[in-house]
Amino acid sequence: MKVQVCIIGGGPSGLLLSQLLHLQGIETVVLEKYSREYVLARIRAGVLEHGFAQLMREAQCGERMDREGEIHKGFHIAHDGVMDHVDLFKYS
Repeated sequence: MKVQVCIIGGGPSGLLLSQLLHLQGIETVVLEKYSREYVLARIRAGVLEHGFAQLMREAQCGERMDREGEIHKGFHIAHDGVMDHVDLFKYS
């Protein structure tokens, strides 16, 4: 097998890089030491930053994220008995 790029690691970054290169017509192979079953069953953090979510859409692999994901709009913080809401979109 002859390809232009070899990516070491089939985690989210390696797979996304492979997809982005594929969209540019660059052939890749992804090498992962664990089985497909292990990789798919792993628990991940589950939080994606806005920029990464946009990159997934550009890579044409964000359909499930958009369909099932929840947008985290902010959080509450309490200090001295006062509860305030911090709006994350205000800072993006």
